[in-house]
Amino acid sequence: IEPFLVPHRDEYSETVGYKIMGTNQSVLFIPDIDKWEKWDQDIFEVIQHIDIALVDGTFYSEDELPNRDMSEIPHPFIVESMEIFYQLNSPNRNKVHFIHFNHSNPAIRDGAAANQIRSNRLNVAREGMIFGL
Repeated sequence: IEPFLVPHRDEYSETVGYKIMGTNQSVLFIPDIDKWEKWDQDIFEVIQHIDIALVDGTFYSEDELPNRDMSEIPHPFIVESMEIFYQLNSPNRNKVHFIHFNHSNPAIRDGAAANQIRSNRLNVAREGMIFGL
């Protein structure tokens, strides 16, 4: 298991992600990050060299919490991540699983948001998923 720093709020301590190397597969685990472009790593390069990417899917879009300044809760919106990850080829996009959903995120319900994610060859993680490493 290899920990690494990721840019996030850090008001109490650093925020880390993990690269987990199993016997047969590797996993990228980033449940919290401000924005992909703030990270000092190239997310495309990282995804190409792992088998499964479990990434921050806290909020679907900036419209999710009316009456809140979303800049105060920095996370990449899933709609932003979909645009960024669309530049990956289909097999690499299929490695991506959004995790760490806020209760307001429509992706946690099977509906238009989840369908949009799947139509982009990305995945919505579900409770109880098992990945053999």
